Amino acid sequence: MKTSKQLADLQDKRNALLRLIQNWREPQLVYTPHVALLVSRTQSAETNTTAPSSLAPETLPENIPLFLPSSLPAHIRSLPELKEICALEQRLREPQADDALAEVRRQRRVIQGLWLFKRLNISGTGNRPNTRMITLYKRFNKKTERAAEKYRSAWRALSVLDPGGSWSTRFKELKKEHVSGPGKEPEDTSNSRYEPSWIWLVPRVVDPSNAETTIGEDEFKETMRVEWSKARARMRRWSEEVLIIQEEMRRVIVYQKWKAAWWRERSSLRDLVDVTISSGISGYAYKQAAICLRLAERCAVHWLPHLKARGVTPAWASEYEHLVDEDLALNNLTDAVESPENGQPNGGIDDVEEELDDEGDEEEVEAEMGLDDDVDDFDFGD
Repeated sequence: MKTSKQLADLQDKRNALLRLIQNWREPQLVYTPHVALLVSRTQSAETNTTAPSSLAPETLPENIPLFLPSSLPAHIRSLPELKEICALEQRLREPQADDALAEVRRQRRVIQGLWLFKRLNISGTGNRPNTRMITLYKRFNKKTERAAEKYRSAWRALSVLDPGGSWSTRFKELKKEHVSGPGKEPEDTSNSRYEPSWIWLVPRVVDPSNAETTIGEDEFKETMRVEWSKARARMRRWSEEVLIIQEEMRRVIVYQKWKAAWWRERSSLRDLVDVTISSGISGYAYKQAAICLRLAERCAVHWLPHLKARGVTPAWASEYEHLVDEDLALNNLTDAVESPENGQPNGGIDDVEEELDDEGDEEEVEAEMGLDDDVDDFDFGD
């Protein structure tokens, strides 16, 4: 609830705004007489200076339309006599968007400084300092929102006056999530997927004769140098992580191949007289070797599609590419068998199970694991 003084100040501002709008109407009708019919509908609101509580929301001075060229209907705006007026508004809107965007960036730098100061000096000192800091943050955040809305109005006007013009290469639609930075937000925990908002990448034309603008631009450039250094450090760190992951993949496969060879060596190290014991040891060793090789193959089959999708072809890819093709073909076959479109109630799974029960499958598995010769020689006893 506003106090009496706040209501009086608000009424004074509305009266001043209404006088400015009334002064604006006379030259507007001279240069754009086509808006006379539109203006006549708002004359009653412009002359009403009663208390704000007695005015409807649409008749408040801040809601009275100005009927600038960008807000006129298309059939009026396209008239030849309004071409120069539209060009003048476009020339005014571009600096407005530039200044508003610069103000948004300046307020965001102030807010980031406030959060940094709060984290280093205020946090944990009690409720009163934290409440004061949050109140200060809300004040600057409100200024940021006003500057953002000012930019949006300029952007909408430019989109109407000159859609797709040269200004569109610098100015984009400003959404709520774009008003962020510099740097990561306090609630952003990602280190690898952070991207700065486009508002920090827009170059600005600075007037060298304006000392205040020059100082502000120097501060902005210094801030962006720091952010660029951080972004470059993150990029280099995560590029190094990609190389480390590729090396870890290679080492996993090399280790599994080495472990398989190590198990095969273990099969013949013991010189025992008992053939049954030596056959069992040899069979176990070859079984472990087959498991290690299978692990290496499964890792390669799982990793290669992801690496190739990102344009990475490791040195060990040629040894396992045929397994990737076989795995893809097997997945397609499984999908076709499990599909109900083949006219069988269970998708033909019974036929597949019968094929897997054939005796030839056991022989293939034993041959793959290197157990066929050892098992044949093994004496199971009576």
